[in-house]
Amino acid sequence: MKRSPERLEHKGPKKTRETRDIIADYWGIWLILALLLVFSIGKIVSIAPQHSEEIDTAEASLSPVFGKASYVGSKRCKDCHWKEHDTWKNTLHSKFMQPTSEYTVLADFEINNTLISKIPANSPKLAGKEITSRMFKKDGKYFVNTVGPDWNSHDYEITNVIGIGRKQDFLTKFPNGAIHILPVEWDIRSKSWVSLNGLEKSHPGKSEFWADKKMVWQYKCGGCHVTGIQINYDKKSDSFDTTWVDLGIGCEACHGPGSNHVKAASVYFSYEKENIINPAKLPWRLRAMVCGQCHNWGVSTADISDSNEDYPEKYSYAYGFLPGKPLYLSYIEDLDDSKKHHQQYNEWSESEHAKAGIMCTTCHGVHQKGDIKNAMTKLTPDSLCMSCHKTLQRRAAHRIHTFGSCVACHMPKTIGHEHSHTFQFISPALSIQAGGVDKQMNSCSGCHHHKDTPVENLLMFLDAAKKRDMPKPFAAHGN
Repeated sequence: MKRSPERLEHKGPKKTRETRDIIADYWGIWLILALLLVFSIGKIVSIAPQHSEEIDTAEASLSPVFGKASYVGSKRCKDCHWKEHDTWKNTLHSKFMQPTSEYTVLADFEINNTLISKIPANSPKLAGKEITSRMFKKDGKYFVNTVGPDWNSHDYEITNVIGIGRKQDFLTKFPNGAIHILPVEWDIRSKSWVSLNGLEKSHPGKSEFWADKKMVWQYKCGGCHVTGIQINYDKKSDSFDTTWVDLGIGCEACHGPGSNHVKAASVYFSYEKENIINPAKLPWRLRAMVCGQCHNWGVSTADISDSNEDYPEKYSYAYGFLPGKPLYLSYIEDLDDSKKHHQQYNEWSESEHAKAGIMCTTCHGVHQKGDIKNAMTKLTPDSLCMSCHKTLQRRAAHRIHTFGSCVACHMPKTIGHEHSHTFQFISPALSIQAGGVDKQMNSCSGCHHHKDTPVENLLMFLDAAKKRDMPKPFAAHGN
């Protein structure tokens, strides 16, 4: 059967429309999917900040509330920071105060074990007499037989020792819990006994005698010899129930009480850094103040309000100070030279180093590996100084001391065994003004002074060295 032209023309356009419908449907689906995708992205973008804020707000509302931190002891710190704890054990800080044992007592309690003291003529009792203090061991314990607060000799048991490098002092506890430093001291370098706050310079009731209430260790020394001290004095019974968490300078002496840090690390897992002090991250002056709490001399701003009038009015250390806070709020500097003891911070604060931001930890380590040197300096003295002072010119005194030591001239020993931390040259002229080297040390006498050589000769030597032609200063050796 023959198809009509009309049917042929009608069939062609119909097929084209079907194809177009399929294509339209296909792209329509993709268009819808694309719109859905764009819409979804828009919703995600639009709600993300709001959702994040909701999470942050929720977390903030769940932030733990920490109370006042308390001390936990260095052994607790060791659980996480065992490397730091191990290197800290190498330092003298960890051994500053120790229990009494055959491994901690460095003094001779068996052979060279007596010290004779002559009582001054102005003493109200025993005037002009010689009193012998005797050190001995009994049943594994250590004792000192010496004159006590009643002018009679007694056996005092040693409970703890202080010092391990240059000298060693000994503590005893009285029946009421008051702790005192016994009046004998062992000089490790000379291997001999010397007097300390004994009858040669004082006597019972004069406030400075070793057994007087003004000399109670808890008020005079305790805060810098142990960590986390609680004096616990009861005025009614006049008794002490003193406790501490660490012997010596423990972790929390520099990092602050650690109970909240431990709680945050073990319970909340994300607040531990906010609950401990890292001195290395403090502003430099506050960092130096952490060291200054003990390497200083003066009195506390806090009064000893809970004791009777026989005890000191103020603590001799920065009572109540916490690392990270300004030291001057807890401590008043006392510039009386007769009271100098660990005065490095006082002198440093007046030095050019302090003005330039060169602080304690610039030169000294804290608990790095290998911190076994006495002063824990990061380098040997001359290398340490020259690492900064690279432009030093060899002129005048520096020209003739190329073999010497920066420390010998710029950090001479001044009072006792302490090195000056002003870093200034101390002229022999100051010794002359003070009345002798024994009253004022200078930068020259440590190496050049002979016992029979006048200090004036050293001053002449120095003047000659400053001259350009540097004539031979014969007068330096008395010729």
